[in-house]
Amino acid sequence: MQMMPPNTTPSIVPDAIDGRAFEDGADRVRILISGAQTGGDYSVLEWIVAPLPLEAQTSFGPHRHGLYEETFLVLKGALAFLLNEQVMELSAGDFVSVPKDTRHGYINRSDTPVHLLVTFRPAGMEELFYRHRSDQTVVPSLEDFLDEAARDHASTYEMGHDQAS
Repeated sequence: MQMMPPNTTPSIVPDAIDGRAFEDGADRVRILISGAQTGGDYSVLEWIVAPLPLEAQTSFGPHRHGLYEETFLVLKGALAFLLNEQVMELSAGDFVSVPKDTRHGYINRSDTPVHLLVTFRPAGMEELFYRHRSDQTVVPSLEDFLDEAARDHASTYEMGHDQAS
């Protein structure tokens, strides 16, 4: 049996939960561990995905992150998840790892919120989401979000795509 070499990456254990909570449209988000706490290595977010009205359940919000690996762990509820062109149904306990530059998105088609644990590696996207949160007195425009996402995070969003493909 071949032994794996020891992990040479130092462990990073933040002293405390970041705790910044915000809204992203109807969704609620809390930054558990920020990139500032991990030296930019990773971030961890609690993401509560609101149920969508039936007429809004047509778009997965497909997008890709050129700089980031993103993971999703479903803690509670059920979610339709798009990975490339494949749609899968996820429920509590299911885990998806999305490699860099991979098309993905999701829809909560249920009538209850879905609780996710989301990570980004490296960190950075959590700060973009926080800067463009929808619970501010003056909410930044969608165009500003899309511009910053593309320019600073190599992330692109397929606006107006209503199908998995």
